[in-house]
Amino acid sequence: MRLFKQSYVATLFILALCTTTSCGARAAADTYHTQEARTLASSSSHELSFEEETDQASPQKGKKKSKHRRHSKRKKTHSSEESACSTQSRRHGTSGRGYSYKPITLAEGTPNLIRTVVDHGQKLLGHRYRATGIAKWPLDCSGFVSYIYSLEGIKIPRSSGAIAVYANKIKDPQPGDLLFFKGRNKRQSRVGHVAMVVSNDNGNIQMMHSSCGLGIVIESYNNSSYYTSRYLGAGRLPEVVEHWGGQRDSTKTR
Repeated sequence: MRLFKQSYVATLFILALCTTTSCGARAAADTYHTQEARTLASSSSHELSFEEETDQASPQKGKKKSKHRRHSKRKKTHSSEESACSTQSRRHGTSGRGYSYKPITLAEGTPNLIRTVVDHGQKLLGHRYRATGIAKWPLDCSGFVSYIYSLEGIKIPRSSGAIAVYANKIKDPQPGDLLFFKGRNKRQSRVGHVAMVVSNDNGNIQMMHSSCGLGIVIESYNNSSYYTSRYLGAGRLPEVVEHWGGQRDSTKTR
């Protein structure tokens, strides 16, 4: 009987021990699986976050960036005349200041048409070179001259070279007449700039023009080594000849 009881107690102890071990193992397994699940979830969350950031940083489909830099030449917007004029008034030598933005009074005997044209130009003194919004074209040197004459119904070419061909050559330019100069290349005897005479006091000429560096300005021709060294000649528009008493130069008739 005693032996039976001891055997029974031992059996119960073994069963209890097995149950405890099994539960502990199961709990340990559950804990392990739980931690593993959390690790996987955390890893998945991190991977998802990385993919989203990568997606936001990457370019959109259909808008792939080229690996090679494209070198495009800037489209030229200046005519050859403007290029020839590009360095004028920036580095030409002038004795003293040599220029002004204040209107001057024309000499007595100046024809009314010329007074009106010069007045149109003097109202634009101080405007920048190639100013827009005034005429239908930019006011570069030839654009300025053609514009102020067009206000009086006189239509002339839009380039300094063409104006030089159109005008009558003269030796003694007066207000309203035009002066023609070489452009950037001093060696080429090609017209690259045009200015209008506003005063001629015994050979001391004041000219009004649209200058690359100074804008629309009145400048002394005689005091400018840049312009005196590039001077090609003077011209008078055919429409203006009769207003000066029909004066023409013998070297050219129309």
